[in-house]
Amino acid sequence: MDPYEELLAFYPEIIDQMPNRFNSHEFILKLAHQHQGPYVRVLAHYSDSDTPFAIVHGRLAKLLAERFSHLVRYVGDEPSRDIFGHVNEVALWIKVT
Repeated sequence: MDPYEELLAFYPEIIDQMPNRFNSHEFILKLAHQHQGPYVRVLAHYSDSDTPFAIVHGRLAKLLAERFSHLVRYVGDEPSRDIFGHVNEVALWIKVT
């Protein structure tokens, strides 16, 4: 089974809770906070990597565009702090109305 499938089931619920405009870091933080078990299980698949958070977070953001374009639309990038406090460019999303 794809390790992301369990988390994907929660995307619509989390998208619904987000403001009309949000970035990938904000989405992932809410997803990880509310569904910690599945989030940790996905991270565990990359425990041998030097950058498991970057791998997982990148894929979680891409899945927004790939599977949920009926709920959100990519509108560009913006700087944002990641969970480690580092600033980098992340995707900016708006809800589809």
